[in-house]
Amino acid sequence: MQMFKRLLLVVALVILSSGCAKQPVQDLEDTRSAVSAAYAAGAAQYAPGEFQLANSALQAAELQVKNGQYRKASRTLELAQRYSTEALKLTAEIKQQQAAEQKRLADEARLREQEKQKRLQKEAERKKQLEKKHKKPKSKKPVAIVEKKATTKVEPELLDKVQVRSGENLATIAARKDVYGDALLWPLLYKANRDQIKDPKEIFVGQTLIIPRDKSRDEVEASRQEARDLGLFELAD
Repeated sequence: MQMFKRLLLVVALVILSSGCAKQPVQDLEDTRSAVSAAYAAGAAQYAPGEFQLANSALQAAELQVKNGQYRKASRTLELAQRYSTEALKLTAEIKQQQAAEQKRLADEARLREQEKQKRLQKEAERKKQLEKKHKKPKSKKPVAIVEKKATTKVEPELLDKVQVRSGENLATIAARKDVYGDALLWPLLYKANRDQIKDPKEIFVGQTLIIPRDKSRDEVEASRQEARDLGLFELAD
């Protein structure tokens, strides 16, 4: 009879113990879902420390459930869920920071491109203005050439030597625009070429006469006066 009472006491204790610590089936499933969600969100990459703790706690809780340590397993599952939540939160924050950084870099790149386009546009406008500025003198160039040619015709190049042509004398040669342009200066020709001119009134076709260009103003005026005084040529008057 006493042995039967003891057996009843043991059964009661077992029943009581089972009733106080139930197997945490739902908590285990919830924790598995939380750890899976953290993994799917990228916690293994963005929050590896927190995710590893959550996964390790889950594995420990599964072993505790298998060994019948339900109360201990419940506490471990709570720990696994807490680390899963922290891993998810940290992952979201890091992703948000990365997105903000990417946006900042994209904005900076866009601004740099805009500045580049503005700079290129300004350079193109400046180049266009310079091209217009350089084109203006070109339009006037033909006029300048015409004017130069006209001036050349009016003022021919002065000669240092002249060859006597048919019908010429010292006065007509001195009167030529490419010689002196003044018939009264024939004495200058005569004195510079006395080695081949014996008589001022006798020169010959084909003779090459030197034209002196180094005379002073006084010498020029003296030559004019001499020509007037001699009166050898009608053009000298």
